[in-house]
Amino acid sequence: MKLTLSFILATFTGVVFGQSIKSEDITYTYVKLPTNPIQPKVENYYSTLTSTSAEENAKLMADFEAEKARAEADYQRELADFPAKQKAADDKFAKEMEAYNAKSTATKVIERQLLNENSKPVKDYVPQPYRRTVNPPVLKSNYDLPSLAATYLNLDGYTKAQVNALSYTVNIQGFEHSQPTIKTEVKDEVSVANGTRTTYKVTYYYIEYTYRMPMSVRIAGLNNQEIFFVAPAELSTFKTYKSASSKTAPSSDFSMLLKASEEALLKENLTFINHLVNDRIGFERTTRTTSLDYVKSKNDAHNDVMEAYNNATVGLKALTTNEGFAQQKLSAAITAFKSILTESDVDDKKARIDKDITIAIYFDLLECYFATRNVTDAEAVLKSLGQLDLSNRDKKQKEKMEELFFDLNNRKAVNGL
Repeated sequence: MKLTLSFILATFTGVVFGQSIKSEDITYTYVKLPTNPIQPKVENYYSTLTSTSAEENAKLMADFEAEKARAEADYQRELADFPAKQKAADDKFAKEMEAYNAKSTATKVIERQLLNENSKPVKDYVPQPYRRTVNPPVLKSNYDLPSLAATYLNLDGYTKAQVNALSYTVNIQGFEHSQPTIKTEVKDEVSVANGTRTTYKVTYYYIEYTYRMPMSVRIAGLNNQEIFFVAPAELSTFKTYKSASSKTAPSSDFSMLLKASEEALLKENLTFINHLVNDRIGFERTTRTTSLDYVKSKNDAHNDVMEAYNNATVGLKALTTNEGFAQQKLSAAITAFKSILTESDVDDKKARIDKDITIAIYFDLLECYFATRNVTDAEAVLKSLGQLDLSNRDKKQKEKMEELFFDLNNRKAVNGL
């Protein structure tokens, strides 16, 4: 059988350009522009934490001390009155005994036997005075507010200083929770013994309660003029804690469990607040996890694609640690990707830069454009992707990138970029 020239060339091309696209996850940090930048820009800020706990605890302790004072005053008054009350009881008893002893024996017998009465006097009991117990209040937790502020309340893109600075204040309104309860649930379990399968009921125990820790945040300008204030509704909503179930009934001492929930929620809410503030007015160092594609081929036919991929990877990872170097690497990757795309032939499955590789490079380009805030060229790439028949996975990825660049474009606009 004769082989045609076209068949030979097609077979040879397939051998030369036999390739597969690989994807590698990458995590990098970039600076996110604020949605509501401070104008004119202020360079400095200082952060503080306040808590209603100290004020509420002070009131609880004041009420406690006042109640203790009332209890002591009551005790001293009763102590002073005790001798008189005791003497009055003694005198009353003596008088009644005198009258009783004056009665004849016959009268006493008649009262006792016929009338079923024992008229012999009984001395009134006068209780000994005692101090009323006043239990100390259950105080709310006090926190190391300066340390927490230093750890969690940081405004990216600003310098910590007290002079000519924004005031960044968060108020903790206290930890609230319902009374923890031990609940039960009955489950079916199966045992097998001597080939016999038996189903039986088992009671499991778990602890459940609701809890929350509302907070508010206030940002003020140089003259203490309020720039931003919010008490996020998310932090006022009760969460539900449910422990893992166990066949053993748990302890009814919930103090350690509640303390752990409080500490975890404190850190969680402060992190939430700090992200909210940075997203609005800060230049937040943001972690992004994505993936970049590269081509693995025979005979090193796609070395240029691999080199561009490597430059993109190095540039993204250095974005916030060495910006000049990162921009150099990303620029080299973008230039290489654009040059490679001039060979794109989406209709030829045997082409060196076929449809699949073209799509992979487009997405790598989009990541580079995002890191360099190049919305214009990114829109051109997204338009080109829209003209291709994409897989469902690629369609979803394209939609995510469109949302990312829409947000970036809005942030650039309000920041005058």
